[in-house]
Amino acid sequence: MVHELAPVEAKAEPVDNTIWPRIVAGFSLNKQINKRIQAQINWYVKHPKHMQRVCERARPFLYDIVEVLEQNNIPLEMALLPVIESAFQPFSYASGRAAGLWQFIPGTGRLVGLKQNWWYDGRRDVHMANRGAAKYLLSVHKMLKKDWLHTLAGYNAGPGHVIKAVRRNKKKGLPTDYWSLRLPKETMSYVPKLLAVAAIVENPAKYGHTLCDIPNQPALQLVDLNGQLDLSIAADLAQMSIDELHALNPGFNRWSTPPKGPHHL
Repeated sequence: MVHELAPVEAKAEPVDNTIWPRIVAGFSLNKQINKRIQAQINWYVKHPKHMQRVCERARPFLYDIVEVLEQNNIPLEMALLPVIESAFQPFSYASGRAAGLWQFIPGTGRLVGLKQNWWYDGRRDVHMANRGAAKYLLSVHKMLKKDWLHTLAGYNAGPGHVIKAVRRNKKKGLPTDYWSLRLPKETMSYVPKLLAVAAIVENPAKYGHTLCDIPNQPALQLVDLNGQLDLSIAADLAQMSIDELHALNPGFNRWSTPPKGPHHL
């Protein structure tokens, strides 16, 4: 008697429920790797622990960034800007008085509606700064003839520098794409650095990296308050330590939310 073999069930491919495929699907910038991009990739290849630390810091905040950028039709490479701006440290404070994940200087922060006073710095309020960043990126994009690489350069150096560089090349009969422009030294490496990070996110195994599992779902919930609230009381109500609460609400400078708002946690 011949026994029939049971049919072999095909194994389902594992489903990646992290946010990374969503981000990669939203990439729309040039994917060609040139020497300037490769030089930046080489640095990240030599420093995999740096990306691991940055990835862990991004865990609470990345989902909201992606949501805001998608809602505004902004390429999702821009979700990686905090990697090179602040290494996803919301308390980051740099030269030129730049602060927060997106490293807004005071004037630019005010330009996009981020309050800054004794009580509060909206540049460090991740929820508000994410929206400010989208607003500023769209503004610079419009100023720079809707070229996203020019926009990135303008985000770093200021749009005026890019406009001058484009005019200079036009007068000389030279190309005016980003790669052909002469810009401040930092800006010359700024765009390649972002595109290098994007290349690693798109194919981490190729570059010897493993991205941490950040779920494609909200990690935080915004809570609207009726008015000023002591942060220690808020921490007790949320059943978390005051340090944990501060880590998620880095915009507050004092022991409570500001008297005149914003009243959210």
